[in-house]
Amino acid sequence: MNFKVGVIFPSRGLIFSRTADELLQNLREANHKIYFSHGKSIPECFNEPLERALKDKEITHIWFVEDDMVLSPNILLSLKLEDKAVVTADYPVNKEGRGSVFSIKNQIIFCGTGCLLVKREVFDEIKKPVFRTDIRWTMKNFGDFIKMSSFLVDDEGYGLHDINFCMALYERGIPIHKIAPVLSQRKLISLGKAGSNNGAHNIEVWSKVKKDHLLKLVKSWPEEKHGKLITVDTEYGHMNVTEAHAKKLIKLGMATKLPNKNFVVDWSGFNESPNSSSNL
Repeated sequence: MNFKVGVIFPSRGLIFSRTADELLQNLREANHKIYFSHGKSIPECFNEPLERALKDKEITHIWFVEDDMVLSPNILLSLKLEDKAVVTADYPVNKEGRGSVFSIKNQIIFCGTGCLLVKREVFDEIKKPVFRTDIRWTMKNFGDFIKMSSFLVDDEGYGLHDINFCMALYERGIPIHKIAPVLSQRKLISLGKAGSNNGAHNIEVWSKVKKDHLLKLVKSWPEEKHGKLITVDTEYGHMNVTEAHAKKLIKLGMATKLPNKNFVVDWSGFNESPNSSSNL
C-alpha cells in the first residue's frame, strides 16, 4: 500500500528539541513531508499547514504531532498498522492524569491532537475550516447517558479545536480508534538562566494517565432532573423525550423507539450543525 504522510507540526513559536528529534526518528523509514507552522494562534497553526499538505495529492495520511509530545520509537508505525480512518494515542493533558481520550463504553467521543493519524479522505467529509475554536461544549450527566451541547462564543477559550474536530467526526459516523501505547507530554517549568553556560531549560514530563478520569468526574455530577429519557425517531429527527411522552408519540404513530445511546450531541445552541452535510 502506498503510504506518504504529511506531518502537521504546529507551533506558536517554540518547540521541544527532544520532540523534534523523536519525530525525525519515527520518520526515518517513512515517505513523508513535514509542514511546519510558526507563530500562528490556534486554530490557524493547524488549518494553514493542513491546507498546504492536502495540496500534495500523493499524501495518503495526515499525522498531527504537537510540539510538546514525548514520542516513543515506532509510534508512527503502530498508528499506521492499525489501518483505520482516525487513530490516536492517549496521553495526559494535565498533571493530575486526565487523558486526552474521552470514551464511553469503549466508544471514543473525542481525543486530543497531540498524536493523531488521519487518512486523507476523511478531510473530504468535513466542512472547512476543519479546525475551529468558536464553538464550546457543556457536558451534562443524565444518569443513563451523557449529553454534550454546543454554543457559539465570541471570546475564544484555550484549545477547543480538537473537541470540535472530533464532534465533526462523530456526526459523520467516522469512529476514532486508539492504539495501546500511552504517550507522555513535556511541560516547560522555567527557562534556562540567561547569560549562563548552564542555561538548560527546566522541563517536566507528564506520563500518568488515569483510566476514565473525565468520565468518572462527569458521572459524579448531579443527574439532570428529567427522569428517564427515551430516544425516538420522528419526522424532525432523533429526539430524547420522557418515557411518558415517548409512549404518547409512539401510540399516535408520530415516532418509533430507538435503542438508547450512551452519548448524545446537541447542536441546537449553534442553530445548525456546521457539519450537517457532506462536501462530497
